[in-house]
Amino acid sequence: MKLVPLKPIFNILIFGCSFLNAIAQKLPNVQTSSIRAPANIKIDGKTTEWDNKFRAYNHATDIFYTVSNDDSKLYLTVQAVDKLVINKIMSGGITFTIQKSGKKTDKEGISITYPLFDKSKKPFVPPATKESQDESMMNSYNKSLDASKYIGVTGIKTLDSLITIYNTDGIRVAELFDNKMRYTYELAIDLKLLRLQTNDARKFAYHISINPFVPDLVATAKPIPSGLGATMMDDGMSGSGATTDMWGEYILAKH
Repeated sequence: MKLVPLKPIFNILIFGCSFLNAIAQKLPNVQTSSIRAPANIKIDGKTTEWDNKFRAYNHATDIFYTVSNDDSKLYLTVQAVDKLVINKIMSGGITFTIQKSGKKTDKEGISITYPLFDKSKKPFVPPATKESQDESMMNSYNKSLDASKYIGVTGIKTLDSLITIYNTDGIRVAELFDNKMRYTYELAIDLKLLRLQTNDARKFAYHISINPFVPDLVATAKPIPSGLGATMMDDGMSGSGATTDMWGEYILAKH
């Protein structure tokens, strides 16, 4: 068997990390302004309408992200490049919490958690997976995402704590790997569910959490509460047993 020299592979990984760091360093750690969502926005796990550009790179969570809105919806677009971060998302999901009062301690906050996988169906991306143009690899990983069929909800009294991704309640989600093995997550929430209107001029707080592994999540029909810490189980695939999270503020963008 012919051995592949490690030095070229190592150099490629170093170059890739350096390039990512260069992009990340040019972005703020937390989004600093409001933005109208593109008129052609689609919740499909692709960032074509954004030209794959984001408004912030948060170092605590290691994600690129953009919060935006139009007259009827609030959007969260997230992209993860680091394989450990991607696997953590596959393991425990992302929780997006809106605190309309602007206070972090507000008990009336609304949280959406996605993706949710049964323990036996969670995708896993090996850390050594190359960023390539291999469509078969991309298609294989995207097929594995089909196992995520539910959304966790807290704080919306009219909705169950676990709803299907095919719901007609005003919450839309999507996730997808691209041909460079970057993972993109998209969420759209009707403003009326958040008790927000486009003429609201007050800031509200948002909280993005990358959750630790929670066993049998779908089977028990319990969403992940925001802020769970290192006491939760870790199956060795998530990269960390602790929540990583961040806070920001946002004012709905007007025309």
